[in-house]
Amino acid sequence: MVNYRNFCDHCMQVQRDLEKQPLIQLAEDEAPSRIRHNELTDKDEIYFHNTLLPKLQHIAREQGLVVKNNFLDFDFNRNGRVTKGQFLRGLPDKFQVACSKSDVEILVQKYGVKDMFGTTVDVDYHSLHLDISGSDPALSLPDGLTQSTIEQRQSHMDAIPRIPVLSQLERRVRQICRDKKLHLLPFFQDFDKMRTGFCTSKIFTRVLASLGLDTISEELDILASIYQSDKHKDKWVDYKAFCEEMTSSPSAVRSHLQELFDTFRREFCARGAAGLVGLLHSFESKDLSRKGLISLAHFSDSLRACGLSLSSDELDAIFAHFGQQGLLNYLAFVREVRGSLRRNRRVIVEEVYSFCFLNTGLIDMQRLFEDFDAFEFCVRRSRRI
Repeated sequence: MVNYRNFCDHCMQVQRDLEKQPLIQLAEDEAPSRIRHNELTDKDEIYFHNTLLPKLQHIAREQGLVVKNNFLDFDFNRNGRVTKGQFLRGLPDKFQVACSKSDVEILVQKYGVKDMFGTTVDVDYHSLHLDISGSDPALSLPDGLTQSTIEQRQSHMDAIPRIPVLSQLERRVRQICRDKKLHLLPFFQDFDKMRTGFCTSKIFTRVLASLGLDTISEELDILASIYQSDKHKDKWVDYKAFCEEMTSSPSAVRSHLQELFDTFRREFCARGAAGLVGLLHSFESKDLSRKGLISLAHFSDSLRACGLSLSSDELDAIFAHFGQQGLLNYLAFVREVRGSLRRNRRVIVEEVYSFCFLNTGLIDMQRLFEDFDAFEFCVRRSRRI
């Protein structure tokens, strides 16, 4: 916002000076300082970073507080600043209970900034918000991602959503949820005030146990580890993804594709890598443009040549998922048949082979042959199991 009154006063002063002395050199007035007016001592600065700020961050995370929302009613100029009195009135109740008078004064001194006239000190509540709520991705974006990590451009293959590979445990839990007709999402949202889609493993297991899944209580921790998300800074459980999988209808296209790809994976697992390579070569022979796309008729012919026959409904379901520009993306189809590692299995692989990983993401084969200990690998896996 522009302070037009201050601007007009400066213009009038310049006009008067020019009328009196037209050749006078105008003096440049210094603009009021916008630098944070930090008057903390070294002792208070250490206390702020080591004790006060972590305490406020913990309260904001547990209560789902977005600090800036408490001060928006006072900030008519929307410049991220309020007066000291407005700051004291707008400070969240949970903060006022947890902070002493000296703690509040430290916050005022830490985030104080001179106003536009340079006479009094306002409080920069927006900087306080960035230090407290902005430090937790779950309080900034619903999916827990920061904007810099969101990929703006994706390849055609990456744009197609993956079909999750469900473990036997997930299948049993899904069948229980279908039999009991459980609507899981509202029970998790009772513990997620910000609707971020994440919750702790303890809350995840507690909710499932309260819904009658205590018969598999020993396996609930394993189920929570499967849905732990790398998007969240604390690896919390992505309960939205869990609810979507567990409450999917058996007649849905997603469920139909999961059953279909389970059949594909068992078939090609029995054939080994040669079977999957042969399927890919069969697709590539039909792809004259080398764009990774073929027609549905060529796709069906290639599957039939590999000993797989699909019904018209199954072909329609596959085309609805992998179709692009009137053609079928066979590269994404082959990737889906190959499958991917679940998070807990990927952690084991990364731990065992971490010594031979290169910065480019590839494996140093020479170091792998020299240093890999198969016995130690088996011992680590047996301990995890």
